[in-house]
Amino acid sequence: ALECLFDLALETAMRMREMYTLSPAQVDLKQKTAFLDKTKNGDKRQVPLSSPAIAAIKRYRKQVERGERGMERFKFDGGHFFPWWDGSLDHAALRGTTSKLSRQFARIFDAAGCAELRFHDLRHEATSRLFERTKLSDIEKSRITGHKDPRVLRRYSNLRGSDLASKLW
Repeated sequence: ALECLFDLALETAMRMREMYTLSPAQVDLKQKTAFLDKTKNGDKRQVPLSSPAIAAIKRYRKQVERGERGMERFKFDGGHFFPWWDGSLDHAALRGTTSKLSRQFARIFDAAGCAELRFHDLRHEATSRLFERTKLSDIEKSRITGHKDPRVLRRYSNLRGSDLASKLW
């Protein structure tokens, strides 16, 4: 589940809460989308899923169905896509789940030798990848990431000088 969350963060630019509150019904692999009922800014949003995101979801679903890799007790029939959230919309419960996952990823990043990395940095990376790897317009990128203000979208885009240089004459 943690691997799937990590992969989705890098591939979709979704916020942590947007991902861990997903229900299986919100993930439509035929349409290659995840539908977000409520985002941080209160809007609904349909997020396109890349091929790597779809592969991560399929791999995760198989692990849940087979009860593999720590998923022995988790089933999708509870209406949740991930096991950490109990469905409570109470602000304190949501904040607690976010905090728990942030601490877990901090331990993982520390063990990987990237102690300064935070889960939210994956959203920045995903947004930068939209700039580097696609020809989407800024409006299209903002529809994916959920940014309403183009200045915020630009702040999330950490473009590499070497990538920009390769586009010059």
